[in-house]
Amino acid sequence: MRKIIFILLLSSYCSFGQNEKKVEQYNYGKNGIEYIAKSKSGKTIIISTFNSRPTIKDEVAINVFNYFREKAPQDGDKITILANGAIVKGTCYVKVKDNLTSVEFHYENVEWNTGLTEVYTNPNPTNSTSIANNDD
Repeated sequence: MRKIIFILLLSSYCSFGQNEKKVEQYNYGKNGIEYIAKSKSGKTIIISTFNSRPTIKDEVAINVFNYFREKAPQDGDKITILANGAIVKGTCYVKVKDNLTSVEFHYENVEWNTGLTEVYTNPNPTNSTSIANNDD
């Protein structure tokens, strides 16, 4: 009887351990323009992602575009984007110059449905590639 109880407790403990959340840091990811849209009024919106995870980068970029159209985030807003199999949290940087709008989404963490959370840590901080604000 004790052996059966021990085995049941051990199997419960093992199955619980498999469902635990795991956090890992990463310091690499894809950076680049992922989506470009042009409106009927002649405005162009460029969606770029930084520190992105390759398997979801395209879907996240489209969802950032949709979020931008629906909620009009301000420069520096923290936003959450849903993707297939993940929740992505990051910062949105918006720059507008004439008819061109640059929307950058910088991944900060990705919570995968598997229980893994990836947190971006920048080993070498660099400047953004947003549209310049000079009046040349």
